[in-house]
Amino acid sequence: MTDFFIREATLRTPRIELNPDTQTLLIEGESYPEDVNRFYDPVFEALDHYFSQPRCKLRCTFNLSYFNSSSARQLLEVVNRLEAQVNKGHEIHVEWRCLSDDDIMQEFAEDIAEEVTTLPFHIRIIERDDT
Repeated sequence: MTDFFIREATLRTPRIELNPDTQTLLIEGESYPEDVNRFYDPVFEALDHYFSQPRCKLRCTFNLSYFNSSSARQLLEVVNRLEAQVNKGHEIHVEWRCLSDDDIMQEFAEDIAEEVTTLPFHIRIIERDDT
């Protein structure tokens, strides 16, 4: 299979973990890197490598508390690439977590949910005290 991919969170970047053993992708934290392409390009490469195998499965969790507009475009690109892989026969499920009082994040997730047609995309509203 593919290699384990991890980027630890910093003050400006999210933790990103692609684990082939558990068939999971996690993106969590805040995203406003100085060079958004330099940060996300290796993520796209890791996803391309992961999906080079036939009929992969992947459960994706987006758990972001903040991102800037440049990151929003990259996150949308992640989702678009995931949908493209569904269209190639891979089984992918996305859960986008939003805090119940974060209207901006909820609206962004709803916009994405309206755009995807074949990618199973679930928005999970959580309370601040949920874990």
